[in-house]
Amino acid sequence: MADDKPRAVNPKDETKPDLEITDQAPPQSLDEGWRALERGDSKSARALAERTMAETPNSPEALLLEAACLRDDGDNEQAITVLRRVCKLDSEWCTPELWLAELLAASPDTTAEALGHAGHALDLADEEDEYLNALALKAGLEAELGEVDEAKETLRDLPPPEVSLDDPLLALEIAELWLAVGEPEAARDRLRTLTKSEPEMADAWYTLGVAAEVLEDDAGMRAAWKRAWQLDAASGDDDAVARLEESEVLAIVEQALGELPEKARRLLVDVPIILADLPAEADVEAGLDPRMLGLFNGTPYPETSNVGGQPGLTQIVLFRRNLERAAASEEDLREEIRTTLLHETGHFFGMDEAELEGVGLD
Repeated sequence: MADDKPRAVNPKDETKPDLEITDQAPPQSLDEGWRALERGDSKSARALAERTMAETPNSPEALLLEAACLRDDGDNEQAITVLRRVCKLDSEWCTPELWLAELLAASPDTTAEALGHAGHALDLADEEDEYLNALALKAGLEAELGEVDEAKETLRDLPPPEVSLDDPLLALEIAELWLAVGEPEAARDRLRTLTKSEPEMADAWYTLGVAAEVLEDDAGMRAAWKRAWQLDAASGDDDAVARLEESEVLAIVEQALGELPEKARRLLVDVPIILADLPAEADVEAGLDPRMLGLFNGTPYPETSNVGGQPGLTQIVLFRRNLERAAASEEDLREEIRTTLLHETGHFFGMDEAELEGVGLD
């Protein structure tokens, strides 16, 4: 999906004819409002939008600025209401249609409606960035609704994969969409172009490794994942949204273990739980996913109880920086740690991935 952060610039096409329902909005106040929003001052931007609307109540431009402020403040429900009004006032403007589609896409109940607005935005787009964002959003919604053939057809309207797109994040999103619709070769082609133009983009290298894995290209997978690991290791903690002290992580681990039955806790007493930053480079070179969240090493308990084993080699590892990268907030990070730990203890007790998914620990 396209990034749901409001574009903090005035997106109005100045060549568009004035609406009959209102005079042209005073550009100075609106321009000041967009600049304020770009600085992160949504309060001032909202005041400037309201000032314009007091003079021209049906100004789509002023209403769009208000919607952008609402999005920036996290009030998506009210932003949707305002954007519906903008779309009604000016049915030929791509930007509000695209924003409305993005917000509606966040809820499963309005996915189909979002698709309609994404399609309309695509028809209206006359700027390359809006066209590509609308196209990616439409394809993603089609895939989400199970309309895989339609999503593939939408994606085929993209420039050829050897053409480098101006927006690297959008190029990555498009590659991920190709993977989602079962076209790993198309994803790999797009990602090869992206890693050539953005050689320091770790996410692109990682996804290239995923595409290679699907294509059973073991050498390509290892090479791409090793490069992703190198870039992740060099980035430090810069890519973390939330971080916790080691003592806090261990407290979450203890709390998660407390959810298990007493017998399970007794069996886990001698299994060390290790906190590491990232998987070891040698393990990644051997084919281990460099962004895995956790790992169970050793012999599962059901096998050791039957044939004996080497308890000293059994351990559970949590990869702190990968967990931090996967989390969108501190609350999310805490839940990721809990779920990952319980997932790996499931492997200790002999559960496979399908069984873990069945109990909500995928």
